[in-house]
Formats: sequence, structure tokens, C-alpha cells
Amino acid sequence: MKAFISRIRIYPIKSLDPVELQEAEVGTHSLRYDREFAMLAPDGRFMNGKRSGRVNELKAVYDIPNYRVTFSDRLGGPETSFHLQNEQTGVEQYLSNFFGEPVSLVHNTEGQLMDIPTASSVTILSEATLQSLHKEFSDRSLEDVRLRFRATIELGGVEPYWEEKLVGEPGIGMRLTMGDVEMIGVSPRARCNVPPRDPLTGVTDKTFVRRMMKHREKTLPEGSHLAAYGSLYHLTINTYIPVTQKGKWLRVGDEVRILEPVRLESAS
Repeated sequence: MKAFISRIRIYPIKSLDPVELQEAEVGTHSLRYDREFAMLAPDGRFMNGKRSGRVNELKAVYDIPNYRVTFSDRLGGPETSFHLQNEQTGVEQYLSNFFGEPVSLVHNTEGQLMDIPTASSVTILSEATLQSLHKEFSDRSLEDVRLRFRATIELGGVEPYWEEKLVGEPGIGMRLTMGDVEMIGVSPRARCNVPPRDPLTGVTDKTFVRRMMKHREKTLPEGSHLAAYGSLYHLTINTYIPVTQKGKWLRVGDEVRILEPVRLESAS
């Protein structure tokens, strides 16, 4: 059974809609264009799904090479387009009106707007895991479940939760390659209050965490280290990409190979 990349998604503005790609260039501790921009609230913290379900109601469509975004309210209303760099004032005014409080837009190409800057360049999840979890949440679409966890890379060709082979016990990662890009699986991703929110409306499902934990308990792979990370409320794998890989490309169809365990203090 050979694991391979089956899907690549990036999120140009942190917390907003994804863009699906057939190939992606590796940047500095992130993929190029992924979380290059983020929205900040007046207190300097991210305007994201953890803070407000209103984030889920904002639709964003991108023309990535030209750095353009088109915003609209999912509930209806006009579309408004901006250049993300040249029309920053217009972007911030639109976002401030949408959220009802001042919002600023920040830009960073060094991976510093990722959820775990530097230490986690991409998150990995298998299609089989999504399909398994979808059985628990069959009242929703598979795409709904996918959008709740916002993985950068999905894998095909493997069984559910195979991606957890990409980490060991706490403190032990796994060196791996995707195509000719070398990276290190660091840890399972602990989840927050975002997955329980409907990805299009922001409405919270108060049963979501309990149902997910119950499902994880039933489907935990043999030899899993997940319990050692504190709880079963984890999904996707945090993965570190060294700066030496900048400029390489990841492509749908690239084979994934596990090379060897590595102690994380010496991983870089």
C-alpha cells in the first residue's frame, strides 16, 4: 500500500476559504501563499473561528497569482474585489464593516501566520480518515467534515488514521518525504472550538466533540501513541518543513515515504 498526495489546499487569508491546487511551491516553513495574510482584531489577536462564528459567514474567492480576493456574505449581498497588497485600506474597511469592529490585515511570507509558526508548516490528513469520521457525522456532507479540520495535504492509498504513523510518542517525530520534499511529522494536532462550528454558518454543534471522541476511541489504530498526547481530541498531523526545502514543489500524486524516527530537539 503506497501513500500519495491526493489533495492540496491552501488558505491565503487565515481562517477564510481554501484554494485547491494540483501543485504547490514550498516557501519558508509553509507553502507559498498559505496563510500569507491574516485578520487582526483591535486587541491584536487573530480574527478567526475561535473568536467569532461570523468568520464562517464571510466568503472569499481568490485569484492567487494576481493577489486578488473577492469577498461576499454567504447569506447574500454584493461581491467586492480587492488587490490584497495595493488596496489594503479598502480590504480593512470592508472587513471592519463586516465584523462590526476595526479589523486590520497583516501580511507575512515567512510562515509566521500559521497556527503553530515555524514548528508546523503543513497539516496532513488521509482521505480514509475523513471518510471514517464522516460515518459518525453522516448527517453532514463529507466536504463539511473536511472544511472543519482545514488540512493542507490529504493522502490517498492508505487506511483510516494511517497518517498517525508519521509521529511517534511525544518528543519523537518521523522523517519523511513527499516526492522530493523532505519534512518531519511532529505531533498530532490538538483541536479547538473551531471544528464544532458549521464551516458555512458558524453555528456550534454542542454534540460534536463528544461524538468525535467516541468515534476516535472506537477507531484508534493498534499501537497508536495518541493517548500519550493528553486526549483523543486530535486530528491531522503537524509537519515541519526545513528551510532547505524552500523552492521545491509538492504535487498531487507524489508518493509519501516514511524514512526514520527522529528526536525533535535535533530535527532542524
